[in-house]
Amino acid sequence: MKSALFLSALAFFSSTKAYTIPQSKRTIDIVGKSRGSASYYSSFSSSSSSSYSSDSSSITDAEVLNYALTLEHLEVAFYTQGLANFSADAFAAAGFAAAVRANYDEILSHEETHITLLQSVLEEMGADIVQECTYDFGSVDVASFIAMSAAFETVGASAYSGASELLSDRELLPAASSILSTEARQSTWIQSTVQHLNPWSGAFEVPLTPNQIFTIASNFIVTCPSSNPPIAATHAFPPIGIPTTAAPGASVQLSFDLNETSASDLSELFVAFLTSNGTIFEQFSSSDSYNVTFPTQEEGLLGTVFVLIVNSTTEAVTDVTTVAGPTPLMFPFNATDPQIEALFPN
Repeated sequence: MKSALFLSALAFFSSTKAYTIPQSKRTIDIVGKSRGSASYYSSFSSSSSSSYSSDSSSITDAEVLNYALTLEHLEVAFYTQGLANFSADAFAAAGFAAAVRANYDEILSHEETHITLLQSVLEEMGADIVQECTYDFGSVDVASFIAMSAAFETVGASAYSGASELLSDRELLPAASSILSTEARQSTWIQSTVQHLNPWSGAFEVPLTPNQIFTIASNFIVTCPSSNPPIAATHAFPPIGIPTTAAPGASVQLSFDLNETSASDLSELFVAFLTSNGTIFEQFSSSDSYNVTFPTQEEGLLGTVFVLIVNSTTEAVTDVTTVAGPTPLMFPFNATDPQIEALFPN
């Protein structure tokens, strides 16, 4: 059952082990009206773990803004439901200070303000505006609500990092950048102050394409209004299952449906780890084994990591090379650990 699997994985959000957002097998219609074939995006930068290819000309600014608005609707629904379910007393009973819930009220207000801004810009453009979808966040307690919020904010920062490249009207960038920075600050507050984990993963956010983001968002979207206009995302990739025992340097058995890919066997595929400091590629142990050895912390596998199955290691991870995923993971780290300090010399 999806909810049970999701909650099992979320148990790792509060530990020093990895945590993961499992991918559901649900197939959903992300947008109401089709915008045609998928578009692919240009390379972002050599220092980040970007995922674009060159053809972004067919994506309109309205589609990018409606994509952002769709994600903001998801966040507002999540925070509204969660805060309605958990009072200040519930937060206190779970061991969290009163200020924690008060700050979540502010985060909800931020996300609602983002919606108002995006809607007003779309109205000025004379564009159709997406409406809320129907969502399923499963049955959660206060701790898993906090864990999910950390994931939503981190993924939100990656979404805005990736989508900003698609905007043709450069006057829209300041507003998009402001929302991005707020999402990142909220993520930092949750991870460091509330969860007592590392506040960041490295020097860069990991930008993801709209389709990669919706591969993650599809876990929570049940259906969207058929009248919704097109958005920058066109589909979700097949999911990747990763066990909660995953750890840097460990041999991990992944699960995904090879039949949903164009590969004849695993020898044609690779595992890509998108990290704050670059992309790491690994091969499967054999052509008939779903086992892969995860990189070590010394190789850069720490903090937020997005795991994908790809068909090439000779170019940036794009929608063209993505076969399955991403699945987001978090590998918490201690900045005072000598091995971690060696990765970030003064």
